[in-house]
Amino acid sequence: MADRQIILDAVQKMPEGASLADILDELSLLQSIQQGLAETERGAVTPHAEVVKQMEAWLTKSSGRTAA
Repeated sequence: MADRQIILDAVQKMPEGASLADILDELSLLQSIQQGLAETERGAVTPHAEVVKQMEAWLTKSSGRTAA
């Protein structure tokens, strides 16, 4: 589906009283999803095990504790 049609469909599905801010938030979310899907298709992803490792390191550093 073309980007224009995705946008039109998303806006039409929103409540009649949706504010401009609500519409922009929805379009931003759709753009983020599309970007993530494109990155996945290109293989530009971080494996789950690496994310866990990075999170453990970040949590250890932010808590001031050393890794066991």
